[in-house]
Amino acid sequence: MRNGAVQTFTVIGLRSDVDMRDLFIAGVIPGPVSDEVVILKTSEEEFTRWAMEFDAPDADSAAAQAYSYCQEEDPCSW
Repeated sequence: MRNGAVQTFTVIGLRSDVDMRDLFIAGVIPGPVSDEVVILKTSEEEFTRWAMEFDAPDADSAAAQAYSYCQEEDPCSW
């Protein structure tokens, strides 16, 4: 995006069950669709499926925000 405009992106990935600060991003989708993403009840071995929305100027910035969020978030808070 140009001129610094911000839009909502949904970041989808896997979080490590061993260290909840580890996030492996599978994709970034334009738009606020995290409520529509179906997080399956079963999980990958040692990983939990994860999706969250971030406001950012581009997809790379949204992914960077997701990494930061997982590094700073208390894993016991969710």
